[in-house]
Amino acid sequence: MSWFRFVFIGLVLFLFSVNGVSARSSASIIAFDQITQPNQPVRLAVRLVTGGLSLVHRPISGERIEFMLKNRSLGQTLSGGDGVAEIRFVPPTPGLYVVRVRIVESPRYEADAAVLNVACRNASAPILFVALSSVRIPSEPPSIPFNPTPSSDAMPEAVKVLSGLSKRYQLLFIETGDEALIPETKDWLIQQDFPPAPLYVWSMPNEAERRTERIVERLEEIRDAGWTNLSAWITRSTEDAEALSNLKIKAVVMAEEDDNVPLEGSKKITDWKSVPSVLK
Repeated sequence: MSWFRFVFIGLVLFLFSVNGVSARSSASIIAFDQITQPNQPVRLAVRLVTGGLSLVHRPISGERIEFMLKNRSLGQTLSGGDGVAEIRFVPPTPGLYVVRVRIVESPRYEADAAVLNVACRNASAPILFVALSSVRIPSEPPSIPFNPTPSSDAMPEAVKVLSGLSKRYQLLFIETGDEALIPETKDWLIQQDFPPAPLYVWSMPNEAERRTERIVERLEEIRDAGWTNLSAWITRSTEDAEALSNLKIKAVVMAEEDDNVPLEGSKKITDWKSVPSVLK
C-alpha cells in the first residue's frame, strides 16, 4: 500500500509541474496607429500589458515582439520596462500599411496578434477627424463605470458615408479615454465594417478650457509632423466644436435633434447623409 501511495503522489506532482510549466498568463498587445509620408521614417510602437480580468494592466518587459507586413518580417525587438516595443519603418509609397504584431514563442505569456495601421499619404492630403461618439447610436451609460467599452451599433449611413469620404480624405478616428480601449475599439470598427484608418485614443479632461488646450496640443503634434491640411472634424461635442473653430478647422456637430441653436463657425446636422454636402 505504501508503495502504491508513493507512485500515486509522484504521478500527481509530475502532472501538476507539467501543467504549471505549460500554462501561460494572458497578455494584451496595444498597437498605436500612425500617419506618415512616403519615404519618411515612422516609429511603430506597441505596449505589451497583462490581460485577463484584472482592472489594472501592468506592463510586461523582456518579451520578444515581431512586426509583420504581409508575410515579411519588419523586425523583432524586446519590450522594455514600460512594456513598449518599437521599431523604425520607412514606407516607400502612399497607401495604408497594415502591420501585424505578435509575441514570439513566449513561455510566460500568450496574446492575440494586434493590428497596427500606418496611413502613408502626401502631406497635402486633407485630414478628416472622426470622433467615434459621432458615429455611435447614443446609448445609456454603462452599468459598470470602469468598463467604458461601447456596445452600441453605428449610426445609419455612417459606414457608407465614411467609406465614400475615405477616397477624398485621410480619415483619423478619434476616441476619448485610456489607451487600454484601443484593442476593443479597433475590433468594434472592424465588426461595424468601417473603412480601415488609424485610430487615436486621447485622454481628454472634462473641463472645457483644459479640453481645448489638450486638443491644441494633439493637433500641434500632427502639424509638427508636417501635416498642415487639417480639413474638418466631426463630433458630438459643442465644446470641442468651439475649440476647433478657433483653430480654423471646420467642425461638424452630430446632434440628436435640430434645436435651431446656431453654433458660431460650426455646422449642426442630425444624420450622416448630410455630411458630404456640409464638407464641400
